[in-house]
Amino acid sequence: MSTHDPRQVTEDLRNHLAMHDRRLSFLFGAGTSSAVNIALAPPTGEKPRHKPLIPGIDGLTEICRKSSSDLGEDYVKAWDMLVGQCKKNGHRVNVEDILSKVRTKIDAIGEGETLVGLDRAKLISLEKKICATIANTVSPEIPERIPHNEFASWVKKVNRTGPIEVFTTNYDLLFEVAFETARVPVFDGFVGTHHPFFYPECLDDEDLLPKANWIRLWKLHGSVNWVLENRSRGKWIIRSVPNESGELILPSHRKYDESRKQPYVGYIDRLSRMLNLEHALLITCGYSFGDEHINAILYSALDNRSTANIIALQFSDLKEDDVLVEAAVRRSNLTIIGPNGGVISGIWGLWQLSQPVDNKTCSFMDIAFDSNALPEDKGSPAAASTDLMGRMRIGDFNWFCRFINSMGLDIQ
Repeated sequence: MSTHDPRQVTEDLRNHLAMHDRRLSFLFGAGTSSAVNIALAPPTGEKPRHKPLIPGIDGLTEICRKSSSDLGEDYVKAWDMLVGQCKKNGHRVNVEDILSKVRTKIDAIGEGETLVGLDRAKLISLEKKICATIANTVSPEIPERIPHNEFASWVKKVNRTGPIEVFTTNYDLLFEVAFETARVPVFDGFVGTHHPFFYPECLDDEDLLPKANWIRLWKLHGSVNWVLENRSRGKWIIRSVPNESGELILPSHRKYDESRKQPYVGYIDRLSRMLNLEHALLITCGYSFGDEHINAILYSALDNRSTANIIALQFSDLKEDDVLVEAAVRRSNLTIIGPNGGVISGIWGLWQLSQPVDNKTCSFMDIAFDSNALPEDKGSPAAASTDLMGRMRIGDFNWFCRFINSMGLDIQ
């Protein structure tokens, strides 16, 4: 079994982030939102608990299942049938798969027909219920301090020749709130001062985009504060306040509909364009590689441009036969960093320090890597533990934000 030195991996990551002239992008998934912990402090002597402000995809799926069951027994049966169909197709069953199936059936069903036991009107009711439940769940009252604040703080401190581009599959407004709190200017493709509308032309023309001191934020799966508005020249997507309908939550084929294909198509094209720049770097966190279309964009860029690099920070333990691990083994420019091990330059291995963390490296290593070594006890004649094993923890968005923010103003 090969091993990788977490100190070297961490230093390499710091160096990548410190290259002020390299085009840097981030892809943040649901794990960045569920990283926000709202659990009460535990009693003395007990381990800290974790209660996510916004649940991950599995928790969100369960909330939507329960909400849909309130519509009646027909909907309970329909949900179970939809789950079965997703399983047959090899999909990981989550609310995004369910919503996609429902929308497909709405488009296919004829008058007087039923699919999964529901007629067209009931399928539309199920779709609306799912979207409204998602919109309500991802629109909580946001605490004053969230890890996103530390990310925004780092963004404000860095000095780069090119803009940082943030892609996210999340529907919530956590990044928007954090950037505003830090007074970081953000551009998301919407223009206007009354009802800002999506302006796709700007995504293709660098001269129309704000420069390096602005963050570019692209919400791939839609947003809880987007609204489809009927105007004299057709339907426009505008940015407003969070709405209860969730009509522009787009984790399914309907994101290609004429009225909804923008911003999705523009953002996806933007992701592809960024990855195909010379020496492009994309760092993912909270993204479990569950969106096959996004994955196809990522893998295509890595396969076609050897200078492109992706560093995927993973929250859960990895196994050698995981699909993501196997994909990275085939691509030397895809780095995977999980708690227990990772893939570096196409080689799978577990973490093992070449030497214990010392005073010189502890300032950043104690954040990135949870060493098994015991702290030195100066009152004891026994030597400190020299255990070289441990766990990387920057796949947790909380620790990742602490890590980059601890780098301070040395990133120039």
